[in-house]
Amino acid sequence: MGRFEKSDWLTLGQNLLRTEGPAALTIERLTASAGKTRGSFYHHFGSRDAFLVALIEDWQASSLTALAKRLQDANGPEAKRAVMRGIALEWDGAFERQLRHLAAQEPLVAELLAKVDHLRIQGLASMIRLLQPDVKDADALAFVQYASVVGGQMLLKSSDDPRIPAIRKVGNELFGLA
Repeated sequence: MGRFEKSDWLTLGQNLLRTEGPAALTIERLTASAGKTRGSFYHHFGSRDAFLVALIEDWQASSLTALAKRLQDANGPEAKRAVMRGIALEWDGAFERQLRHLAAQEPLVAELLAKVDHLRIQGLASMIRLLQPDVKDADALAFVQYASVVGGQMLLKSSDDPRIPAIRKVGNELFGLA
């Protein structure tokens, strides 16, 4: 087996969190799953907290940076609406659900997740201002839209839930994305 890089630890952590939940993010569980020593883990992360910070930062970069680029590259209102309609479907609901459970147990994760939530809501508000200039309070609408998506992730445990197409249709109509 080759060298286990920082990115390998982060991918492993994301997979364990997604499939087994917050309890799987112990150094013992991570090293056992990787087949590596604690020294290998500590070579990349000075502590479990440093690992959690890196895990959240990696997820944030992949979920926010890529989306911002896609929205920037989308030409015209309809292309931007199409990107917006697909955002929630692209999120890894199982990972995000477990991340929120982890945040309930770990103040550090809660703080980092709150920052991501804030950035996502700000981004939504910016898109609402652009796509629906007649909306009086884009910030409030963005909050409601985001809360709907996060709540949906918590309530709908599977991406195969048969209610999703109808919920998506109503959400698109409610939030001006239809």
